[in-house]
Amino acid sequence: MYAQWTAELTRRTASLQIPYLLNIAGEFTTWLVSFPPSPTGTFSVFKKLDHCFASLLVGFDIETKETLPGFENGLRGGMSRTDMVRCKSLVEQSRVLVVEVMNRPGDTEDDEDDYGTEDGDVTETGDETDGPGQVGIWAEDDERLHMDVARVYENTLVQLGETLGEGIAVGDI
Repeated sequence: MYAQWTAELTRRTASLQIPYLLNIAGEFTTWLVSFPPSPTGTFSVFKKLDHCFASLLVGFDIETKETLPGFENGLRGGMSRTDMVRCKSLVEQSRVLVVEVMNRPGDTEDDEDDYGTEDGDVTETGDETDGPGQVGIWAEDDERLHMDVARVYENTLVQLGETLGEGIAVGDI
């Protein structure tokens, strides 16, 4: 009896996780606009959500390659097409929103150590900018910030593209 219950729970794990994770991702994008930009925290959450969604799309952990609970018999327990379309919409909305939020003028909530100082950033030429809002050569930290923005949900987008048949084949590049 216990073995049957455990097998049923394991089979339903993904079907229970997917709606909750989609709701969390949707709420996160709603909350994102209400707070000052916080690159470290924001990208940490996006990285974790990206890992979850990409793993659920393929049925195994994308880092460890271990089969996820409920996927022992294939992808039947994974995302439905409706879930995939909803996920794709959230991913695209989040990517646009994070660009807008990170480009907002003003101080960041934290992360001064990770993404520059409050006074002025040192550029690649060694000169300091006049402070926030000054346009010039990207500082090394600014370049990292732009790359982090570009990586939001990158694994999920790749898996969605392959699963929904919208991916670009390597030969097409």
